[in-house]
Amino acid sequence: MIDSIKPNEWKRFLWAAIACFIIYAAVDIAPMFASIASGELNTKVIEKSTAESRAAAFAEKQTGLTVKSAKAVHQTDKIMNGYLSKNKLTKTYADKYDSSFPTDTFQVDLKFIGGGSGFVYVHMQSEKIVAWRFLIDGEELSDADKTKEAIAFLTNQSFSGVEFQGNQILDNGDWQGQPKTDYAIKDAKLTIHIDARTVDGRTVITKYKPAFAAPDDYVSYVKNQDKIAGFLTGFGYLFMSFVLFILAIIYAVLYRKFTSFKYGIILTIIYFITYIIMNLNVLDGIRASMGEADMAGATTTVTAVVTVLLTIPMAGAIYISLIAGDGLWKAQGRALWPRFGQKGYGDHVWRSVGLAYLFAIILFALQSVIFIALRLTIGTWDTSDATQSPYNMSILWLMPVLAWAAAISEEAVFRFFGIGLFRKWFKNTFAAALLPTFFWALGHVMYPFYPSSTRLIELMIIGLIFSFIFVRYGLITSMFTHAIFNSVAVGLSLLTIGTAPNIISAIFFSVLPVLIAFVLKYLSHKKEKKPSVTTTPPLEQL
Repeated sequence: MIDSIKPNEWKRFLWAAIACFIIYAAVDIAPMFASIASGELNTKVIEKSTAESRAAAFAEKQTGLTVKSAKAVHQTDKIMNGYLSKNKLTKTYADKYDSSFPTDTFQVDLKFIGGGSGFVYVHMQSEKIVAWRFLIDGEELSDADKTKEAIAFLTNQSFSGVEFQGNQILDNGDWQGQPKTDYAIKDAKLTIHIDARTVDGRTVITKYKPAFAAPDDYVSYVKNQDKIAGFLTGFGYLFMSFVLFILAIIYAVLYRKFTSFKYGIILTIIYFITYIIMNLNVLDGIRASMGEADMAGATTTVTAVVTVLLTIPMAGAIYISLIAGDGLWKAQGRALWPRFGQKGYGDHVWRSVGLAYLFAIILFALQSVIFIALRLTIGTWDTSDATQSPYNMSILWLMPVLAWAAAISEEAVFRFFGIGLFRKWFKNTFAAALLPTFFWALGHVMYPFYPSSTRLIELMIIGLIFSFIFVRYGLITSMFTHAIFNSVAVGLSLLTIGTAPNIISAIFFSVLPVLIAFVLKYLSHKKEKKPSVTTTPPLEQL
């Protein structure tokens, strides 16, 4: 029997959702679009193909070599962006320095015919070449000649009349210097690295890398926080997810009489497809995270193959969690996962999606309020991450697919099976929700928020709300809520980037749960209205 949702259950949350929508619109949506309208948030980014062409032409002119291939990825200075965010200097930096020393660029990886490679950094809005490094054959200059060439080059690069301090030749052969005056933002100072060599009888500036460096104490703090986050994710999330997988196998066998191993196949297939799409779509982000590594392309290819192979056991974990969770809950007298064919299934799905949109609105406002509170109390700030950049998506409009991979996997493992397991052990639903919510939250602490406890605190609260939704209204409602919450968040990013495919994708994936629920309701009602088939019993049974 289905744990039914009352027809007017949505009315209990309507006014809360309206109030939360007003809060969220005022706190997040309105400021975002105001920033776009004022030009403070510049979303007019050039195409990657434009950056590749610009970089190739520059490299050929600079080196005299012919470019064989060019590949652009979005590169970001995570440390410096975080420092600016923490000190509320992002706009100040953008106004004063971004045109020449952007913290976000298109890094174009180049290969030359006949050997050699290079990296050219292109401004994402203006197309300006802002930095480069060429790994080509040539004759090394003496330290004195290199210093002379560096100063002459900088004079032609709008540094005319600027004196440099700390001038030195580093162990790697680079000339390094810092402008004596200006070129500083709080405690971060501009440092320039230059290399030059003789190629075919002429001097070529093979490296020009200007960048603001955050102070050592900030860098040390971030590295320590990343180390803590890595440990928490490795042990608390990955290891405990493996433990839950083993327990799911055991309980799927122990409670097999309450369920069926034919359940969960469709959801597992959907997860498998969406997870592969999601991970193959972010390969440029992985490549960008490797910086100027020589084997970045090959490593990315290996990562793609490994990702596909690992998806198979991960999909198996989702499948077995669905089976074990179904058996555990039914053994405890709850039917939290209705399935197609049961009476009332269509109405349950339709009411679930209605509640899910209301819950998603409430969660958006709650998340905004939590972040405001964390900024005021523990000084939370965020930064950029190349692996999560929308500009590193191979097919940007497919970005919302990740919402469904996360919704299916996380609700199946941590809510459906996790809470069901600990509820059997602890005999208390709230206590049962705490541990799986904690494990789930630990899986997000490596997101670019500092201190690393930020997302742990936020997602413990959000996760307990998801747990309430699941226990009170079932797996379908919690999955819809999770998918809508993620889809709309990603959709807003697509809307700010613009272009027709992205806008259509944002709208489509945001309303997709309604379309799915409508189709399931229609097909379910059609099946329920179909007259039952009767046969004449054998004579000996009359």
